[in-house]
Amino acid sequence: MQVPESIAFSFVAGVPPLSGLHATFWMATITGILGGKPGMISGAAGALAVVVADLTIDDGVLSYLNVEERLNVLYFTMIICGAAQILFAWLRLAVLVRLIPETGMIGFMNGLAIIIFMAQLPAFQKCDAEPLFVECSLDQRQWLTFQDDTGTLILSLVHVFMCMAIMKFFPLIPKIGRIVPASLVGLLVGTLFEHTLFRMVFGISTRTVNETAPMSGSAPIFSWPTIPTDSNTIQVIVTYAITLAAIGGVESVLTLQACNEITDTVPKMADSNQELFAQGLANLVSGMFRAMGGDAMIGQSTINIMNGARHRVSSTMSGIFMLLFVVALSSFIELLPVSTLTGVLFMVVLSTFQWKTFNILRYGRLSDSGVIVLVTLIAVFFNLAVAIAAGIVFSALVHAWDSGTHVDADIVIKPMLVKREGHVHNDESGKEEADDAGDEEVVIVKYVHVRGSIFFGSARHFINMFSITEDPQTVIIDFKDALIIDHSAVAAIGGITHRFATKGKRVLLINLPHKSHGRLHRTGDHGILAKQIIVGKDELVDAEEGKQELNDAEESVTAPPPAADTTMDTPSNIPSVPSTPVPSNLASGESEGIEIHSVHATPSDNLEIHATYTGDGGIVDEHHAPAGLQDLQ
Repeated sequence: MQVPESIAFSFVAGVPPLSGLHATFWMATITGILGGKPGMISGAAGALAVVVADLTIDDGVLSYLNVEERLNVLYFTMIICGAAQILFAWLRLAVLVRLIPETGMIGFMNGLAIIIFMAQLPAFQKCDAEPLFVECSLDQRQWLTFQDDTGTLILSLVHVFMCMAIMKFFPLIPKIGRIVPASLVGLLVGTLFEHTLFRMVFGISTRTVNETAPMSGSAPIFSWPTIPTDSNTIQVIVTYAITLAAIGGVESVLTLQACNEITDTVPKMADSNQELFAQGLANLVSGMFRAMGGDAMIGQSTINIMNGARHRVSSTMSGIFMLLFVVALSSFIELLPVSTLTGVLFMVVLSTFQWKTFNILRYGRLSDSGVIVLVTLIAVFFNLAVAIAAGIVFSALVHAWDSGTHVDADIVIKPMLVKREGHVHNDESGKEEADDAGDEEVVIVKYVHVRGSIFFGSARHFINMFSITEDPQTVIIDFKDALIIDHSAVAAIGGITHRFATKGKRVLLINLPHKSHGRLHRTGDHGILAKQIIVGKDELVDAEEGKQELNDAEESVTAPPPAADTTMDTPSNIPSVPSTPVPSNLASGESEGIEIHSVHATPSDNLEIHATYTGDGGIVDEHHAPAGLQDLQ
């Protein structure tokens, strides 16, 4: 399968077929040895080929350079791309792939399928101005028509549909259909028909690889690319290197995740970063040997894994056999009809396009449909990497909008017992002195139990829960089921308390989660927060429940020893000791009582009870046993 796809994607990228075949050799071999997932296969793939074409086509970003100079720029770009992917792996950026929404990936795959389809259309073109089709400019190429090129166009379509039919139905043949690759069978049948039936019987020919871009079966040769040093070329190299590195990294990490799902392997981010490193090294080496580079091939990888590949031998040997195939059978490759290769890639298009898109567009949310359409259009008309970034941004904005509307609160006006706030005044001598704070009083409060995440998208909705003029003198905000996400939330809380303070009103914050507490202290006003934040969970009670003292959260819990003269009938205020059974002589009634010597709190908030059992003959038994705080009545 790699041979026909590598040749076909070479034409998509606008490079000689040998460049694509050598790229598959380097990618498969290096990633097979060093990759993050044994059994994964890499090579010259469509995701990079469609972007590489911008560098090689006559009307692309390097249109001011000749063909050889454009190829040198491409190879140098792949060197920089490989270095960038190695840097991504070192920075452990594979984790960022989780930010890509499923709808964004659907749009990415759809855009890739459409681009590959459009890249196959030159198979239905001709050029009589130059001996080789690859040497013709875009203006010199002409479309085949039924009026002037009836036979050639019909036979080209026969090649395409015959290859597609073979790839569709050949795998259904028992036993042999699973052993022999259907794409290889399609190429063999197409080549046989071309050079026997079509040319010898009908006297009509279609364009072959040799007539498009001939190749020589040689091993890779080291060649450092020479490039122009003008600022425009350098800018193009850097821009496309980063773009290719991002696209290749995303495609490779997603392929690794797909293979993990097949093998039921728990995904590890270290494996993804290792795969990024291997991809980068392979692309770097490819550029040094005049190969177009590549990434993970999801089709071949999943097929290889599903057929039982679990080690590195299969993926590594696929690269080695690719090189042997190129060296030994290059003359056969030149005989392949281009239309047959087009049939192979048309099947790739059908398998790449996500047909569930139409169900989502019909029944899914409008925002999900918008992400798919947006990413697809940007991928087709601009760039795959930019399309992915646009999908992430759009999805993030939709999520922020939705989350901002999901913040609500239970608001109750009720009397509560709170600690009175001290006030500063001047005494008779003019010196400032403060009233004693800490006395409790029953006041009417507005109790706001907030639920949801407070951040820039929901801060305004949170602020609108309060009215400075209508709310009572004391407002209590309960954050037990809320989370303060960013500085917008901190600013919203600070703004509310400041505006209430200007009207002589008080705002108290309770049940702050640990993370929220940290964010408030890092970016808020410490002086104000010290008066507002209440740490203890029992510091506020409803007035109807009776008076309850405010406890310091960091104070140790102590209890005085109970009276020593107790009986076997344990009073209800003494903790039970369920983990230690009562001695048998006590259970039979031989004892006179139980004496509890001490109860104290440990740092882990567990209580340790030292119990001494006494009888007629003195101490019968003694032991230590833990009891939770909930055992104290």
